[in-house]
Amino acid sequence: MISTKPKLLLAILTFIFLGCKVENKKTITEIKKRPNIIFIMDDQHRWDALGMVNDQVITPTLDKLAKEGVFFNQAVCQAPMCVPSRNSIMFGLYPNQTGVYRNSDGVPDTKLPGKTLAQYFKDAGYETAGFGKTHWGKYKTDTRGFETRYVAEIKEDGAHSMAELNPEAKARYDKEIENMGPGEENNIGYLGFTSKLAEEDHRDGWITKQTLNYIENRKDDRPLFLYLSYMKPHAGHNVPKGYEDLYDLNKIKYAQQPPWNKDYSPHAAGVNRRDVYENYWKNASEQDWKLMTMRYYANVTWIDDMMGRALKALEKKGLLENTIIIYTSDHGEMLGEHYYRFNKYNLYDQSVRVPMIIAGSALPKSIKRNSINSRPTENIDIMPTLLDLAGIKPERELPGENILSNTRTGSFSALHEREGEAAFMWRTNKHKLILVLMRKNNANNYNSSDIITGEFYDLEKDAHEWNDLYNSKANIKLQNKYTEMILEHLKKMKIK
Repeated sequence: MISTKPKLLLAILTFIFLGCKVENKKTITEIKKRPNIIFIMDDQHRWDALGMVNDQVITPTLDKLAKEGVFFNQAVCQAPMCVPSRNSIMFGLYPNQTGVYRNSDGVPDTKLPGKTLAQYFKDAGYETAGFGKTHWGKYKTDTRGFETRYVAEIKEDGAHSMAELNPEAKARYDKEIENMGPGEENNIGYLGFTSKLAEEDHRDGWITKQTLNYIENRKDDRPLFLYLSYMKPHAGHNVPKGYEDLYDLNKIKYAQQPPWNKDYSPHAAGVNRRDVYENYWKNASEQDWKLMTMRYYANVTWIDDMMGRALKALEKKGLLENTIIIYTSDHGEMLGEHYYRFNKYNLYDQSVRVPMIIAGSALPKSIKRNSINSRPTENIDIMPTLLDLAGIKPERELPGENILSNTRTGSFSALHEREGEAAFMWRTNKHKLILVLMRKNNANNYNSSDIITGEFYDLEKDAHEWNDLYNSKANIKLQNKYTEMILEHLKKMKIK
């Protein structure tokens, strides 16, 4: 008699195999239903350098995007400088959790504080493609989750770079900006000039060309996570020909100066190339002020135009039919405000606030399009928002919130620019407290005895932040309340 056990075993294995096959097919189908994610970012873009906010500025792409989605007009970055801000965005963590506090910092690939945004989407079955600036910091890195990667400036293992693929173009660009100093941020860089180079000789122009070529030739049927990140409108202001012509120089308004005879910034004194900027711009002509401001806006318009071309290419390819689009910047730009202060490195609004927009056909139907959201919002909210909308569960508790269901009552930013000190900001739509504390690496260890000084501003009455009300009797209760909120917020920062 033949035993039935082999037949039974074969039946069980067949059932398991077919079940797995059905489950795998179901999983693949579910993944394909997930929305494409288009994450667009630029560098040093003031929150108010948008046509919908400031009629001096020409940004048809971003204005249109806002009309099709939601504009968050109270968004802030986590740190007003490139490297810590971008690490916070890509890891969804505060600087005190990533350990990246300054532009001279970074984390090696072997000690990442968590998954990157790109890695989350790659692991969830997305095709991941990254174009442009990430600026991880001082360590050489791999692409950290991007399968396709193009960089213009800072090399990554596994990425294609402008220097390797188009060395002649890169050399032409470097030659044009050689007198603009480190980061293209000296006074020549800010005053700027009309570039003599073709657009694709510029790093951002080259990145746009690679992005458009990738979109046109893409054949992958997985959902797409596309990251497109520009280096401008960050100085230098060497704008390609044609964009300055869109502006009337005579109508350009530039920075108002406070009625001071010296700088006042207790939390950020002595940084930001103070002497270099102050000595030059204090004596600059009105023509130079207008040119500098106009060229910054022209840079904004150029970047906006390239964003528009990328979105049109995505639309033509059918990649916007089930899609979430999010846009932000890593920090703002002072443009000479607050007593001849340029770039960032402080917690005043023009430095710490950023433009933020979310749009796309896959936005929940309950979300009102062409709306303005005035709740406090932060750049670390980007990761939980995108993961939630894509149905991806984070591997750890994230400090940010989904911006579409945000319940936050205040926003938090940090500045670790000076040795031995750290400045933290608690901001509502009406008030701002900045505290300077003795610096500690573990945020959980801060307490009230660490406070050195602070600044307090009534943003409704004093939008320029010229009148410091710290320790004033009229505001002391609110100041104490916000002090407790900063210290409580720091203690919540869990380190993995």
